[in-house]
Amino acid sequence: MAHISKYKLKPQTYDKLFQLFFEVMTSSRSRGDFNKLMNDLLSPVERIMIAKRIVLVYLLIKEIDYRIICRTLKVSSTTVAKFKLLIERSEGLVPLLSRTVRNDKIKLFMIDLINDLMPPGRYGTNWSSAWHRRRIVRRMKDEGI
Repeated sequence: MAHISKYKLKPQTYDKLFQLFFEVMTSSRSRGDFNKLMNDLLSPVERIMIAKRIVLVYLLIKEIDYRIICRTLKVSSTTVAKFKLLIERSEGLVPLLSRTVRNDKIKLFMIDLINDLMPPGRYGTNWSSAWHRRRIVRRMKDEGI
């Protein structure tokens, strides 16, 4: 757990801190710049923890079963339940991830449509790639990733 000083800062100081934090976080123009920034700011454990939290919320929004989330992300069911409660009050992360879920549903629908149009066994279809697409769609529906 991170240690924070017991001496409180003034609200104006917090505002300035978060303004600078916002400026630094939004200044990265590419994925490489963002990765360099995260590597400089966060330890490997903190990066993994934040990534797992974001993915956990994403999977909860997609209504993936708790057990699958626990098994996939290697987290406890208590952690999943805690974040399920936090989602109900979220004003920032949930709306952002909801847009991503909508885009993923559209992409999954298109892949599913291609699978229906070119299933394994149909003349002119590469069976190997058709079965591979079908496995990908099944995994995406079951596990959300």
